[in-house]
Amino acid sequence: MNSRFRQARHGQQGQVSVIVLLLMLAFIGLTLFVINIGFVLRASRELRASADAAASAAAMDLSNNLDAPTAKATAIAYSMTPGSKNADSHLSNVSMIAGFPKVVCLTTIPGLVMVPSCSNVALGNAIVVEEQASVPTIGGSFLGVSTINITAKSLALMKGQGTPIPGNLVVIIDTTPSMASSDPSSTCRSRSGISHPTKLDCAKWGVRTLLTQLAPCSPSLTDCGAVDATGNVANPVSEVALMTFPGLTSPATNGISNYAVDEYNCQAVSLSPYIAPYATPSTFPPYFTIVSFSSDYRSSYTSPSLNSGTSKLVNAVDWHSQSGCSTGKYGLQIIPTIPPGRRTYYAGALAEAQADLSNPSIIPPPRNSLQSAIILLSDGDATAQCTNVKNGLCGSGSDFTTATPSTYGQNECQAAITAAKTAAGIKNAAGLKTWVYSIAFGATKSGSCASDHGALSGCSTMQQIASDPTKFFSDAVSGCVSPANPSITSLDQIFSAIGYDFSSTRVLPFNLYTP
Repeated sequence: MNSRFRQARHGQQGQVSVIVLLLMLAFIGLTLFVINIGFVLRASRELRASADAAASAAAMDLSNNLDAPTAKATAIAYSMTPGSKNADSHLSNVSMIAGFPKVVCLTTIPGLVMVPSCSNVALGNAIVVEEQASVPTIGGSFLGVSTINITAKSLALMKGQGTPIPGNLVVIIDTTPSMASSDPSSTCRSRSGISHPTKLDCAKWGVRTLLTQLAPCSPSLTDCGAVDATGNVANPVSEVALMTFPGLTSPATNGISNYAVDEYNCQAVSLSPYIAPYATPSTFPPYFTIVSFSSDYRSSYTSPSLNSGTSKLVNAVDWHSQSGCSTGKYGLQIIPTIPPGRRTYYAGALAEAQADLSNPSIIPPPRNSLQSAIILLSDGDATAQCTNVKNGLCGSGSDFTTATPSTYGQNECQAAITAAKTAAGIKNAAGLKTWVYSIAFGATKSGSCASDHGALSGCSTMQQIASDPTKFFSDAVSGCVSPANPSITSLDQIFSAIGYDFSSTRVLPFNLYTP
């Protein structure tokens, strides 16, 4: 009897040993499984982060109007493939899936009112990246699985609808008689909706395009809210001021010091009597600012419409009839007759723009820590005449109406270049330098700045005014082509590209990409 009991007990001990062994194996297997899952999840996150980085970097190339091969090369450079900037020694067998990176054109994006155009060199506004890797498992022989395959996909949109970059922008528009001529480009006529646009009409069209790209307030707000007496909402993102040249003698009627007569409201009187003689920058008159820094140009970030009739900034560049206006006279006006001493001279406007951006009473904290920008549109030829030249600039004093061609201001184009370079070198409260954009509109390579005795052409002057090559644009007439932006030649494209600089690239849900 005892013998049988001992046998049974030993049998039970053997069964327990088997159970314990099986439990240990299960525990080891579960532990390895959990460890490998954690490792795979970590590797997947890293691979996805590299795909997002690669797509975002390549989307920036698309924003800068680089071609598709360059954008694809940038995507590979910022991927996790061996030798790339985001390569990881813990995940060394990463590769790009065949056919990717790929530049694509998205025409509609849910939730976005304005989708960036695909009319760039790359013929696309977004880029798709797909990476893959095999993750080696720990204890793979025990689990029977030596590797686990993972993939990561990312879709990034070029600048235009990403996170807005807050800024303070000054737009300077030429309103001299040359802007009354017909625009030689058919693009403005076909896209703008006006049958016989002048160059000033097209300039207004371009500025309106810029206003549709910028953010008046946070994208999270469905309505920017009430507008105060200065033309600003409670928490503006991008504020825009408008300047013109030639400057005026009469100060603004809105009570803001050093701002010009309200040219934006289509006055019935001719502006000719108000044209100011040119003077050393920061000497008043002339007054260059037509509309002070404003953020009331749209009611919200997603609104496709400008606030025509209520925003002074919009009224200055709109084509709708305002109170006291006709369809032939609205917003910014051409100065039909300008005395010799009061002709094109824009060094003062450039200097005044930077003076305003640096003035804490105009740009108070904390806005003086935001990105500043000056945008100048002109043919680049300075033609003012003066008898009082000081430091290469037309000095203050006499009316200059009796000046002769032999008394052109000296080196006026070079003075504009110097004023722009000075502005671009000034840092704001956050240490950010001013971006200076130059738009050559009707500028020629053969024509020379009269005041500079042939040393500079209008095209070369405008090119040198830009703070860096990517900020120089041209309508490409008479051979004046921007080396950095050769295919961006219509004013809507140019102002869109500038507006894109005030937003980031944007990673989109991947399901928006359909092969």
